[in-house]
Amino acid sequence: MSRNNGLTVKQRQVFYIHGFDPRGAGHYHRLYSTQSAQQAAVNGLDIAVSRRHRRSAHCHHWQLSTPHTQTDYCYLGWDDLVRQHWSKDWRQIISDLYVVMLAYLASGNVFTFARASYKQMMTGFYPLIYILLGVSGSATLSCFITTLLPLTALPDAGQYSLQLLAGMLVFGLCLQGVKKLGDRLAVFWLLRIYAFSARWADDKIPHLNERTEHFADHIIKAIQNPDNDEVVIIAHSVGTMMVVPALARALAALPDGHVFANQRVVLITLGQCIPLVSFQPGAHEFRAALAQLGQDPRLLWLDYTAPTDGACFPLLDPLTSCGLTRTPHAGPRLLSPRFFTLYHPARYKKLRRSWYTMHFLYLMATDKAGPYDFFAFTAGPRPVARHIEDQP
Repeated sequence: MSRNNGLTVKQRQVFYIHGFDPRGAGHYHRLYSTQSAQQAAVNGLDIAVSRRHRRSAHCHHWQLSTPHTQTDYCYLGWDDLVRQHWSKDWRQIISDLYVVMLAYLASGNVFTFARASYKQMMTGFYPLIYILLGVSGSATLSCFITTLLPLTALPDAGQYSLQLLAGMLVFGLCLQGVKKLGDRLAVFWLLRIYAFSARWADDKIPHLNERTEHFADHIIKAIQNPDNDEVVIIAHSVGTMMVVPALARALAALPDGHVFANQRVVLITLGQCIPLVSFQPGAHEFRAALAQLGQDPRLLWLDYTAPTDGACFPLLDPLTSCGLTRTPHAGPRLLSPRFFTLYHPARYKKLRRSWYTMHFLYLMATDKAGPYDFFAFTAGPRPVARHIEDQP
């Protein structure tokens, strides 16, 4: 029987599922360590973060210690799968672009996304527009430069050959510049996500099912452990898609009972982009798993999205938006972290200029205290259910 009296958590198990990021557990361990230390000045929560340890091939963990609460923070990794779909050259980029155009444009699915989130639709066009402008601009510049070459003393055939070689060289150099700038602007990161989601819906991602089953096994063991007063599963960005089949499998394997008392099992989705898969016509199994989560009253599901986050579907119900139903007292509670209240105006103005940073703000320290506190959720003495009572 869980020891949780509804007021204080003595032992908590946290699972974190990252987004479409090739960086591994080491990056997220450093991020948590540095950001939790900064947040201590805001929430007064002095969190001792242990060294990172490997529990299994795709599971790393570290301990979070405070005077009243011990938390086992478990990173469930799939960065190896991300790296397999991390397009690095123009051949792979064009392949991803082709998949995206078929799945979103040629299919007419773009209109479904437009109805759900106009901002997200515009974000989806960002890689396409950038690539078209980059390629056409490179071609134009290469043609212009070759016309300036002093080749009039050469025979016509020689002029043509040298102009062609020079044009190809300039075009290639321009494309390299377009690629480097696109990486800095996270253009190809978006393209990779859209292509990955489309392939996922068509069941073309090898080892994906095995990985979510692996995640489910860890979650089941944590819920069955009576020493865990609270089990919190946190998923960020594309990780909100990964958590759907994993948690659905875990809940299906667990019968109703005391292990779910006092809102003990919590799902927190941050910056969710679930519609990238759920809106795809072929994603039948994914929608079935999503429906299961939305109809299970044993699960406390908090969905945090910010309207200023251009890489998510803000305040959009992931169930009803794709035609699914939710039962009373079940499904996600749609919340905003209200970032504008958590940062000083001057700093927030700077943060707004970087949409990539805004998408990761859910995991970072704030300037002011507020109802949303990632570090209090994961290491604080209060159950997550008590924190949301402070939500406006």
